[in-house]
Amino acid sequence: MTVANDSISVTPGTGATVATHLVNSKEHQVVMVADEMGYIAGSVPRYRLIIPSQAVGANKVYMDLFNASGSGKVVRVVSVFAYADNDTAVTGTLGVEIALSRTTAVGTGGTAAVNDGTTLTAATISRMDTDDPVVPAQITARSAPTGGATAGAYLGSRWIFTEETAAPSGIAGTLGADLIRNDGSKLILREGGGMRILQGAVASVGNIALEINFELF
Repeated sequence: MTVANDSISVTPGTGATVATHLVNSKEHQVVMVADEMGYIAGSVPRYRLIIPSQAVGANKVYMDLFNASGSGKVVRVVSVFAYADNDTAVTGTLGVEIALSRTTAVGTGGTAAVNDGTTLTAATISRMDTDDPVVPAQITARSAPTGGATAGAYLGSRWIFTEETAAPSGIAGTLGADLIRNDGSKLILREGGGMRILQGAVASVGNIALEINFELF
């Protein structure tokens, strides 16, 4: 990492300090880039929600993430990926539709995600930088909620083939099916709103894991 090594004074009003960096015997002004929300790029704490592999099922809700009133935070979901579990043998003839939607109520039942969990088979919300705070208690997630997670706006679907010996399954198991990708549209969850991932009405066989990356500001 390179840090700006000098500064100059400018006088808009009462004066300010501008960082510069020496290149080829000349000082060049150092610029910090802000994102579309006005935050310095890379400065917003990022978290990863892992929903371990679980069996598919028609109309099954695989997970929900909810930002309840009082959190004092906005959740910005930057990526959502679904992965075919390729170390579980299945014989499938149909793909699985995975759909993303908003939610207007928190999920209930299922298995709640823990903070910085260490178990590979349990839902966890892990900090990408351990210097960042854990998520507020009002921001919750769970795998396989049995209630709540009331459907809001539909945000899209992907289709995954779960037969572990098939080429499409290999791609989905390695690269994931992206419902939101890192360089694509970001999903904003304000207080009182959330998201869920569910399967379509057509039944199939196999197992799917999920990875959601999000930021708090």
